[in-house]
Amino acid sequence: MTDGRNKKAPVPTERQLWQFSLALYPKVQPLCLQWQDNFGLNVNLLLLLCYLEQQQLSLNSQQIQQLAAELNNFSSQFTQPLRTLRRSSVNAKLSATRQQHLKQTLLKAELSLEQLEQQLLLEYCPPLTATAQPMIELYLAQLNANDPLLTAQIIDLRQALQQLG
Repeated sequence: MTDGRNKKAPVPTERQLWQFSLALYPKVQPLCLQWQDNFGLNVNLLLLLCYLEQQQLSLNSQQIQQLAAELNNFSSQFTQPLRTLRRSSVNAKLSATRQQHLKQTLLKAELSLEQLEQQLLLEYCPPLTATAQPMIELYLAQLNANDPLLTAQIIDLRQALQQLG
């Protein structure tokens, strides 16, 4: 007889993860951006971990670290430079209308890269275990996230997650 805790589960589809992300992200955007800026967190990896937790699926610490490393290669080469460019677009010597157009164009490209990051995460994702495990804390620990408000922020994130499901 096999132990149900070790049962392998399928990786979510691109559509499932994207739709979940579109539903959760607006509720936790300030927190995600704060962790991204302060700890170097990849929001797409966080969203995947949230999805997996909601589905009571898990990865171990080493698997999370491997996913983060795989994604970091792409993100540091493409997504992060585009994000920096978008953020600095406010300094462009353009009319307000053209500056807004530039920002929206860069934002649209950045969103496309975010979606591609999610696809890559699913492509690189190792087999999932059908068991509930708090992976958000594992990921933050890998980033050496140290903030006195972190525990309360994780609770806020999980509350937003519960509201979805």
